Amino acid sequence: MKPPLLNTLTPFPKLIFIILLIISAYALTFLLGLLLLQPLFGLSVTTVMGSLTDYENRQMVRVLEFFQVLQSVGLFVLPPILAGYLFGYGPVSYLNFNAHAKPSVLLLTIILLIVSLPLVQWMISLNEMIRLPEFLRSVELWMQQTEEEAAKLTEAFMKMDSAGSFLFNLLMIAVIPALGEEMMFRGLLQRLFREWLGNVHVAIFISAFLFSAMHFQFYGFIPRLMLGLGFGYLYFWSGSIWVPVLAHFVNNGAAVFAAWLASLGILGGDWESFGSTTNIWMIFMSFVFTAAILFFLYRLRTRKISERSVSDRIGTTE
Repeated sequence: MKPPLLNTLTPFPKLIFIILLIISAYALTFLLGLLLLQPLFGLSVTTVMGSLTDYENRQMVRVLEFFQVLQSVGLFVLPPILAGYLFGYGPVSYLNFNAHAKPSVLLLTIILLIVSLPLVQWMISLNEMIRLPEFLRSVELWMQQTEEEAAKLTEAFMKMDSAGSFLFNLLMIAVIPALGEEMMFRGLLQRLFREWLGNVHVAIFISAFLFSAMHFQFYGFIPRLMLGLGFGYLYFWSGSIWVPVLAHFVNNGAAVFAAWLASLGILGGDWESFGSTTNIWMIFMSFVFTAAILFFLYRLRTRKISERSVSDRIGTTE
């Protein structure tokens, strides 16, 4: 079998190559989107550019959904897949899709995301209370305007009037980001930062920081950073990309499901605050159970390493 084309590159040049690959893939998919506007939607580029913030126009929202999917594919799906072929022997092995996690680990991952909801919502409320110094007032106003615009777009996406729109949102908001973002930030970048810096914990933090920053939602930066750290350690402890993919899917899918229930009138109140509580004991118990499950998953990894080392020692003595 021929060696991968760029396998001999050191980690830092690989990271530079990935940045160029991301920019190229995004530009190509964006250009493809512009070319498909007329045949798919019967709209010109000029018309679309002049109505991008008209969220009451359902056709314009569909255009934005179309570009959201293309953006996710261009930014997060294509680069790791191509890197898998250029740096390794295909994305399945390079990104650890062939490493299967135990059903018990997958079940614990689902439970972890459920019990952590009150804790995550509490961190979101704390993050929203952060205020910048007065001399950065203009920056804070820009951040608030950006956040408000993102909230309006999310609200437009979450208006679901049929089972078909619910399934499409599940694909756009949960399935594609879970696969693409975990391939990019955990499967690829976390691996390259670990190879470059030689420290897995620093690699997990940098990948989580970039993961949170990439969303450009400043008042959710800290909880998203915490989620990124959790996804990174789930990947490190399990050795399988499927574990953080599942965690990411459950996190995003829960929001889509809550919005769907709200649209049906089953769930009252604000769907974005689903799982939130002001009860300090509920938040404390959420923290305790989250920490306990994370510690148990960590212990499973250390036990696996211990069993492997004992097996290796026995093998060398036979």
